[in-house]
Amino acid sequence: MLKTLEYSVIHFCEHILQIHINAAQDIEGEFYGSSISVVEKSGLEYNFYLFFSEEFLKLISKIFIGDENFQEDDCCDLTKECANQIIGYAKKLLNDTKGGDDEYKLSIPEYLGKADFSTIVLDESLTYCFEKNYFRIGYCK
Repeated sequence: MLKTLEYSVIHFCEHILQIHINAAQDIEGEFYGSSISVVEKSGLEYNFYLFFSEEFLKLISKIFIGDENFQEDDCCDLTKECANQIIGYAKKLLNDTKGGDDEYKLSIPEYLGKADFSTIVLDESLTYCFEKNYFRIGYCK
């Protein structure tokens, strides 16, 4: 699952946003979060959590919308859209490996607001940065 997630993150950042990201170890500061689930046909559920710094969300807003007038309410829309883009693509990749379109289903993303990601225990996670703008994505079963 982690390799599929990693490929999906790279696809989103480098192919869609056209920014080069680097793996990071530590992450600190204030982050906005979203969550979204992928459920296998067997019933096994993966809960994904995505955490973005405000600066990274501003960058996404500028690329997607061309708007530098970033508002607090935009965090909600952007974190959920990132969840849809990244985890939705991961779901597509997982379905492709199974040879069908219905092995994995995607839930509707939920906005977590300003989140303390240290309180959410993840089975596995990936942390990235772009010009000192950090984000973390992980999951738990």
